Amino acid sequence: KPYPFWLVRAPAFSGGDGKGQTELRLIFEVASMGFPITAEQFATTLENMTKAWENIPEDQRLPKDEEKSFFEDCKQTCEEMISRWHSGESSHPDSSTLAEEYPCTPEGIRKLQEHLYQPDIKNDPFVQAADLKLRLVKYTAPSRE
Repeated sequence: KPYPFWLVRAPAFSGGDGKGQTELRLIFEVASMGFPITAEQFATTLENMTKAWENIPEDQRLPKDEEKSFFEDCKQTCEEMISRWHSGESSHPDSSTLAEEYPCTPEGIRKLQEHLYQPDIKNDPFVQAADLKLRLVKYTAPSRE
């Protein structure tokens, strides 16, 4: 992805005559620029969640009839993901990078949700496969009724 830039009008002095000319300068903002989560990083996150659910006995997981995609209601899960990235509890290989990108605040949660709903993330075939596998593992308990 290209770095964002601002076009700035600034005076340029030539020949020491003190007369300013206006020129366009590109100012690149690189130092404080973070990068949003990638589809690969998110698929890894979903795979880590699946592994965690696999360690719970099937009858103690969530009921099959409550099955839903990650994307159906992800605010709380996004909050947990960010919290784990910040606490060092996450086993994600990019957890420190992700923690830098997504602060442990309501704004950070909103930012992560917005990024995950982008078509290049949500519609990525590896993300969709990881979401399906998570559902197959997470929702195996009998109905609560």
